[in-house]
Amino acid sequence: MITRQQVDQLLQFQNGRYLVTSCYLNLDRAQLSPDALKIRVKDLLRSARHNLDTRTATHEQRESLQRDFDQIEDHVQKETIAGRHRALALFSCAGEKFWQVYPLPRQVRNILVADHSPYVRPLKVILAQEHRYGVVLVDRVHGHIFEMYMGELLEHKELLGDVPRWANEGGQGGREERNIERCYNGAVRQHFQNVAEAAFKLFQQDPFDRLLLGGHHETLVEFKEHLHPYLKARLAGEFTADPSRINLPDVLRQSQQIAQHLAAEHEKTLAADLVHKAVTGRAVTGVAATLTALGRGEVQLLLVEEGYEAAGYWCPQCQHLDVDSAICSQCQQPAELCPDVVDKAVELAMLKSCRIEQVQGHTPLREAGRIGALLRY
Repeated sequence: MITRQQVDQLLQFQNGRYLVTSCYLNLDRAQLSPDALKIRVKDLLRSARHNLDTRTATHEQRESLQRDFDQIEDHVQKETIAGRHRALALFSCAGEKFWQVYPLPRQVRNILVADHSPYVRPLKVILAQEHRYGVVLVDRVHGHIFEMYMGELLEHKELLGDVPRWANEGGQGGREERNIERCYNGAVRQHFQNVAEAAFKLFQQDPFDRLLLGGHHETLVEFKEHLHPYLKARLAGEFTADPSRINLPDVLRQSQQIAQHLAAEHEKTLAADLVHKAVTGRAVTGVAATLTALGRGEVQLLLVEEGYEAAGYWCPQCQHLDVDSAICSQCQQPAELCPDVVDKAVELAMLKSCRIEQVQGHTPLREAGRIGALLRY
């Protein structure tokens, strides 16, 4: 599971002697066969070797980059066969024995950059879209606290309440039975409070965006009364589970189902809002209008349907993007044919510090051109 601390470490890694290779790869086998994915990776690395030759002034740098590329190719070949992840972010500096790999939960543009620091803009865009979930499983005796992020589940704490087992068997009647019941209920309340406090402590250490609860409905109704107001405000869903018999794959599956439903609803709402605002001029849709707005610096949010590509032209002089003009309309210099101006648009939006979001599946953006932007003014 990638953490904010790991991203910070990436940002802090600077190297003046060698170059750091940053590579983002789309490995979604729903779009390409394993053989086609391998060919695409080889082509990306071959192009990178050719383009980077002019930037590597020393023999040490060339040797380090060559080892980077070899290690990336070897790792990706194995991942392609395994088919475990939709995408990967890889960072390597063989000269400094620096190597980090992060599985990604959604498609990315294929990118390879070599520089003196890791290229983390695409990673930060993905992290900004991915919600971090706290997941609490609780019954009257057991408590488990998890963190779910980027498709992975990590258990942080297990709690066992000091609840007398014999209390469930009842007493001998009258006052003794009422005393036993009071003792039992008090122990359960204390257990709920301990679990709620542990969940809030995790939230304070590394805030999560949403909270999910697992257990039996009647128990969860009681437990929610003990949650801190900050956690109550982030409660996003519940599912049925038996905290006394933890099944991690099932917990992850049910948590992901809720998260995916929430994400799909958010994306549909975002797309519908953008399409509606395009009618009043507060947004644009379609690749041509979006590229124009981006070039003018008017874009606040760039919204792209996952997997959408479009050919066009890119000006290497001023970075202007166009759909059909081989002559740059800004500087009047010849523009280069670009197989995917959507990829270039995302990169330009990152450079301009625009908010970027992807939508998956069929949303109102599909009929509006599969790409659009909310405008700053």
